[in-house]
Amino acid sequence: MTSPPIKNTIFFIFLLLALAVSSCKKDRKTNWDTELLVPIATSSLSLQNLVKDSSIRTNSDNTLTLAYSSSLYDFNLADQIIQIPDTSIGQKFNLTSLNLPNQHLNFKTSLGNLAANMILNPDPGTQFIGQYIIAQNGNTVPIPALNGFSPGSFDFDATQFFDSAYLTDGQVEVWAVNHLPVPVSTANLILRNKVDTSVVATYILPYIPANDSVYFEIPIGGAHVTNQLQFLVTNLSTPGSNGVPVPVDTTDYIELRMFIGFLKASEAWAKFPSQNIVDLTEDITQEIGDRKFTYIDARRGFLHVFVTSSVEEQLYLEYTLVGAYDNFGHPLKKFTTVPAAPVNGLITVDDSFDITGYSINLTGKDGTSFNTYTQRVVARLDSSGIIRHITAADSLVVKYELKNIAPNYIKGYAGRDTLTTIDSADFSFLDIFKSGTIDLEDVKMNFTVENGLGVDGQVKINSLTAVSPNNGSRSLTGSIVGQPLTINRATDFPLTPAISTYQIDNTNSNIKNLLGILPNKLHYDVEVKTNVNGNNQQYRDFAYLESALKVKLNAEVPLSLIADHLVLLDTISFDLSQTNTNINGINDGIINLIALNKYPIESVITMVLYDENWNAVDTLVSNQAVNAADLDNSCKVNTPKKTKIPLYVDEDRMNKVKLARHAIIQADFSTVSNNATCNGQYLKIYSDYKLDITFTARFNYKVNASF
Repeated sequence: MTSPPIKNTIFFIFLLLALAVSSCKKDRKTNWDTELLVPIATSSLSLQNLVKDSSIRTNSDNTLTLAYSSSLYDFNLADQIIQIPDTSIGQKFNLTSLNLPNQHLNFKTSLGNLAANMILNPDPGTQFIGQYIIAQNGNTVPIPALNGFSPGSFDFDATQFFDSAYLTDGQVEVWAVNHLPVPVSTANLILRNKVDTSVVATYILPYIPANDSVYFEIPIGGAHVTNQLQFLVTNLSTPGSNGVPVPVDTTDYIELRMFIGFLKASEAWAKFPSQNIVDLTEDITQEIGDRKFTYIDARRGFLHVFVTSSVEEQLYLEYTLVGAYDNFGHPLKKFTTVPAAPVNGLITVDDSFDITGYSINLTGKDGTSFNTYTQRVVARLDSSGIIRHITAADSLVVKYELKNIAPNYIKGYAGRDTLTTIDSADFSFLDIFKSGTIDLEDVKMNFTVENGLGVDGQVKINSLTAVSPNNGSRSLTGSIVGQPLTINRATDFPLTPAISTYQIDNTNSNIKNLLGILPNKLHYDVEVKTNVNGNNQQYRDFAYLESALKVKLNAEVPLSLIADHLVLLDTISFDLSQTNTNINGINDGIINLIALNKYPIESVITMVLYDENWNAVDTLVSNQAVNAADLDNSCKVNTPKKTKIPLYVDEDRMNKVKLARHAIIQADFSTVSNNATCNGQYLKIYSDYKLDITFTARFNYKVNASF
C-alpha cells in the first residue's frame, strides 16, 4: 500500500523542478497566439427598415404593399389664369374748368327820381313832364308819353371778388320789374367797365307792362371785366297812360335785378371761391384677353396718386373707386391734399394707398360691363381769400394708378386656356431596389384630378415615360394616354374641389412592364384645357388665389413578385475598436458571416468597408451566396434559413479592416425556389420577412508574457 505516497512524491518533485526552471529563466520572454471569438456588426435587411413608413403598408394577411403618391402637375390660378394689368386714369384740367365768383347787381329808380332827372334835362318838353309829375304826386291824372330819356347809371364795386378777368363764358340774368303806373316800351341796357368805359355787354329792354315783369339773359363770354363796373339805362321810352288818368305816386319804381354768373375765364386776377373744379365719374375698362370678370377681391394692390398743379390755391382731391368696399363695408375713398403752387411754378404730389382686402365690382356704371372699374375724381379748391393770377396755361394734371393687383377671388368668365407642361417628377418609391428587374403580379395606379377652380376643363396625358438609371426607359401605353379626360368644376360656399379618378391597371395599360424596370424618374407631357365649351356658365366661373387644378399620380404595388438580380443596400457601423478588444495585437483571423434569411429568395452578398471619411478600404465580402428560405406548399416561409460563411483575413487585410468605421452591404436577390410547386410563381413578401446578417470573428491575438 505504498502507491499513493509514491505518486504524491513524484508530483511534488516535478512541481519543484518547474519552479526551479522558472526561477532560473525569469529574464527571458515567451510569445504565443490565442483565439478570441468577437461579435463585430449586425444588419437587418427588411423592407420596413429600408422603406419610409408612409410608403409601405402591412395588409390584413401580413403581406406588404408599397404605396406612392405624387403631384405631377399643379395648375395655379395666380400663375396661370389671372394676370391683372396695372390700370391708370389721367386727365388734365385747366382754367376753363374753374369758376369765377358770381355777382349780383341791383338797379332801382323811383318815379320821383325819374321826374327829377327830367327837370335837369336840357330839353324844355322833358323838363315840363318832370315838373308835371312832381306837381301831381298823390293825384290821379293822365301821364304823357316820353321818348329817348336817359335816367342815369349805377356803379358796382367788385374789388372783394376779383381785379379783372378775360371771360370765355358767362351770362347776366336780368329780372326787370315795372312798378310804375305806365308801361316801359323800350330802353338800352349797357354794362361797362367804369375806368376805361369799355363795354362788357348791351341789351335792348323788351316791353314791360305797368305793374309787370320780364326775364332775359345777356351773354358776356369773350368780354374783359374789371372790379369797377357801371350799369347804364339809356333811351328809355314809355307811351304814357294814353290820356287815361292813373294814380301818381313818386315812390313807385322800376327795378332791374341782375345776376352775373357761370363765369369762366382764360385769365383772371381773382379770389376764387371754394368750389369743385373737377367732378368726374367714368369707366375704365381693362383688356384681359377673352376673360370677362365681374368681381374681384384684392389680396394685395395699391392705389397710386400723381398730381401736378400750377394752381396757386390749395386743392383737396377725393378719389372713389365706385363699388369697392373693405371687409367692414367701407367704400374705397382716398383723399390727397395738393398745396398751392408757387408763382409761375408747379407743385407735385405723389401718394400711395394700400387697397388690400377690398372687394371690387367690375361691371361699370350701368352694371352690364366687364373688367371695368368705375372711378370718381373730385378736386376741390378752398378759397384763401387772396387775389390769385391764373391763366389758361395753368393746369391740374391728375393721374391715378391701380398697381400690382393680385386677386384673392375672381368671378365672371375665366376664358379659354390651353396649357401644356413637359416636365419630370421623382419616382422614388421603388428606389429601395438599386438595380435588377422585377415582375410584379399586380399594380394598381390611378390619376386623380383635383379641380379647385370653378371652371370646367379637360386634362390629357400626352405621354408618360418611366426612366431607370440601370434599365433604360419605357413609356406608358393604354387607353388613358392621349385621351381628353373631362373634369368638373369646383363648387363654392364653401369651396369644394371636384375630384375625378382614372384607373390604370394591368387590363388597360402596360403599367406592370413600366414599373418592372425600377424607374426613379417619370417624364410627362400633360395638357390642360379650360372652358372647352366657352362661356356656358354665363359668367359664373370663379376661383380663389389658392385654387389649383392638380394632377396626382397614385400607385399601390402589392409585393408579390418575381425578382431577377434585385439589389437592396444597407449601411451599417463596422468598427473593431468598439468591440472592447485590443485591436493592435490582432494578427489575422476568421470573420464569420452568419445570415438568417427568411426571404424565399436567394441572395448574393457583397460588403465594402469604409474608413471614417468614407474612403473604401477593403471588400470584405464578395459575391457570397446566401440560401433562400424554404417554402411550404402555400409558397410561404415559416422558418428562416441559416447560412454561415467563414472569411479568412490575413495580417495585411486585417490592417485594412482595422481602419474600417462603416460598411455598405449589398444583397442581390433572385427568386429561385427550392419548392417545385412554387417555381415560376409570384412570391408574396410578408411583413416578417427579412435578411439578418451578423459578423463575428475568431482572431489570432499575439500575447507578450515574461518568465
